[in-house]
Amino acid sequence: MYPLIRFFLPVMMLLSASTAMAEPAQENFTWPEGKAWALSLSFDDARSSQLNEGIPLFDKTGVRATFYVLPIPLQQRLVDWKTALDSGHEIGNHTVNHPCSGTFDWVTEEKDITKYSLDRMRNEVMEANRQIEDLLGIRPDNFAYTCGETAVGVGSGSKSFIPLIARLFTSGRGWQDEAANNPLTVNLAHVLGMRMDDTSFTSLKPVLDTARGKGYWVVLVGHEIARIGEDEPGGHAYTTRLEMLEALIRYAKDPANQVWLAPVGEVAEYIDRQRKSSGMVTH
Repeated sequence: MYPLIRFFLPVMMLLSASTAMAEPAQENFTWPEGKAWALSLSFDDARSSQLNEGIPLFDKTGVRATFYVLPIPLQQRLVDWKTALDSGHEIGNHTVNHPCSGTFDWVTEEKDITKYSLDRMRNEVMEANRQIEDLLGIRPDNFAYTCGETAVGVGSGSKSFIPLIARLFTSGRGWQDEAANNPLTVNLAHVLGMRMDDTSFTSLKPVLDTARGKGYWVVLVGHEIARIGEDEPGGHAYTTRLEMLEALIRYAKDPANQVWLAPVGEVAEYIDRQRKSSGMVTH
């Protein structure tokens, strides 16, 4: 018997460890209302198609989304954005000038983030908050990184401004990321945001199903919104298909899928409270 015990004991310990590592996040993290995972829909730049196509769908279906706005387009349709805010949608900060890497042909020298300093980035983010507050009467508590850029400067002189966003906001949302967020470990100052532009529901569903199984938080990111047609080919790199959103909302509204569908900031604040109450570091 003894040789058999010596053989099987390490195998049993290995299986036990593997099972523990495979345990979903909800074993240690509780989402509200008995939900199993979370989903947030977010859009950048305050584009008119978000008002024309997206918000009517969201309001009709009772979905609240997050819109990271730029002050100039915000002001151009201010009445409509005030209505969206009153309807429960969340408004976030997306800077004043939308700085990105000068690698892109369309980025001017003035908006080249490699030429920014940390002080300049801080001033621009604060100025965006000031302008948004003047226009809407609310001070945004959530930020989205323009082009997904999280550093100023270039090469050995580059500096991350994620710590700056951590000090100023409850959350900072990324772009073009490849994973859902584990609520136990997500860096709230750099929440992973996954692309939903020019994407079908069929291609997104495996991501959603995996997140549901693990108890994770999926944050989707879009720009323009338009009805394109399922059979129309791709090439709409910055357009979220309205047909995809309709299918996504049906999925999220199905009680069997146990999803908490809420704005980015609301989910981030919930995670922050839960982790603080358990003594975890959140920022």
